[in-house]
Amino acid sequence: MNKYKKVMLIYGGISSEREISIISSNEIRKSLERNGYNIINIDANESLEQDIYKANPEAIFNGLHGYWGEDGQVQKIIENTNVPYTHSGVYSSELAMDKHKSGELFKKNKILYPKTFLIPFNELKSCSKLKFPFVLKPRNDGSSVGVSIIKDESGVDEYISNNFHLNEVLIQEFIKGKEIQVAVIGNKTVGSIEIVPKNEFYDYESKYFDSGKTQHILPPRILNKEKDLVENIALDVHKLLKCKGISRSDFILDDGTKEFSLLELNTQPGMTSTSLVPEIAKEKGMSFDELINWILNDATANR
Repeated sequence: MNKYKKVMLIYGGISSEREISIISSNEIRKSLERNGYNIINIDANESLEQDIYKANPEAIFNGLHGYWGEDGQVQKIIENTNVPYTHSGVYSSELAMDKHKSGELFKKNKILYPKTFLIPFNELKSCSKLKFPFVLKPRNDGSSVGVSIIKDESGVDEYISNNFHLNEVLIQEFIKGKEIQVAVIGNKTVGSIEIVPKNEFYDYESKYFDSGKTQHILPPRILNKEKDLVENIALDVHKLLKCKGISRSDFILDDGTKEFSLLELNTQPGMTSTSLVPEIAKEKGMSFDELINWILNDATANR
């Protein structure tokens, strides 16, 4: 049974992940149509609040990604309208997108997290916080945008030239091991998946444009006790950040220590044909249309 009938799907947006939002939202739109909803499609921009008042939807499906989409800004706008919406609220979205703040919270709560330093971007060239190889990533971004494994000085130079717009950057220890992602729906862990990316790690291209070259392994090739452990950690993190709806947590199982390090939590995982949460849900018997319907029926105001 559909809780709402008239649904606004907000997509596109103004972030570097606009393209992915459009791809995800195309799949979401098709599913909403199959589920029988009356859909209002809005390519979101700064006039979003006025668009919401004008359309007067019963609920909003947030199909945005990245900056001004899953970082709390759009959530604040929607909260002003008092219209029910999907995914996490302002606090959770803002915190999860800020990799520095969330990382500090993880460490404070005894969740294993890679050694990480936040430094001004203009100090990157002279920084010697970690030995090669290390990882560089923006403080606020998603879909692995701007994330690189740096192996030598030339890698630093290339990163600087490609990311000169950044004011700050996170420098993080590189951990070699299996990449394990865990899906949480509501307050339950659904399952986990192992990723063997075609590139060095599960980057932007591997997530969305690799034409099946990245391996998605279900169930992951880890011990049952390891699977139980990482899924429990993901649920703890989901609750720690007070997430709503769905989330996906990304981990590395260290080849040396055999311990899981949490890399990040995503409050609005992708919904494309290669996206992991739909794939995990499907393996557990939940179809894409059932997942989309669940997400929408979970929508509330004041999240």
